[in-house]
Amino acid sequence: MTFAVSGDAYDNFMGRYSAPLAPLFADWAGVEPGQTVLDVGCGSGILTQELADRLGPAAVSAIDPSPLVEACMARLPEADVRNGAAEDLPWPDGTFDAALAQLVVHFLDDPVAGVAEMARVVREGGVVAASSWDFPKMQLLDTFWKSVREVEPGAEGEKFPYSTPEGMGELGRGAGLVDVESAALDVENRYSSFDALWSSFQQGVGPGGQYLQAMPAEKQEAVRDAYFRQIAEPAGAFTLTASASAVRGRVPA
Repeated sequence: MTFAVSGDAYDNFMGRYSAPLAPLFADWAGVEPGQTVLDVGCGSGILTQELADRLGPAAVSAIDPSPLVEACMARLPEADVRNGAAEDLPWPDGTFDAALAQLVVHFLDDPVAGVAEMARVVREGGVVAASSWDFPKMQLLDTFWKSVREVEPGAEGEKFPYSTPEGMGELGRGAGLVDVESAALDVENRYSSFDALWSSFQQGVGPGGQYLQAMPAEKQEAVRDAYFRQIAEPAGAFTLTASASAVRGRVPA
């Protein structure tokens, strides 16, 4: 998964959900003035911006392996934003007071190793927090893959073995965190029309958008029709809901 798309494309597709999630996630992780915080898998910088608004950009660092990191660099030129992977962070042990990863651990080849690496760069007693969509409860994506399977039975959608709050708690403990807690963080997004939703898929963002772009035009249209039926054929504006599972824990002494 390269996310070789513009920051605007990402923000129009997933940013509609990650933007309202960011303050909820930062609150739940206990981010407060005076801390230094790392945003792992920052993408276009939506959570990074939230952290910078709270702490000041000089107190925030961020990293992402995809071309989206350029949008984050442009958004926050005063923050320490780098190109790199969650599993190999280029900071010394104990650099930060906290490390957060919003909607990224489900893309890691080894999520436990990724969260453990986040813990490495956080001081003893500091907070590590991560979140992932609970995919069956993420209406935008769940409806898409149900629609795809109407056209191509057997197609696999997005899934994550730790996607529930309980699973995220297991992930945190497996990475060596202590005082682990998990929760569901719920958000929603209102679309002005079905065309507004569908055009965001056509920009090729993430697994769903890339899958759609690889389909022939007639199958794309069939998936569109199936999606429209799945959400009761809205004539005007409508709302979709999403639930993210989050984990937080502390780095042991």
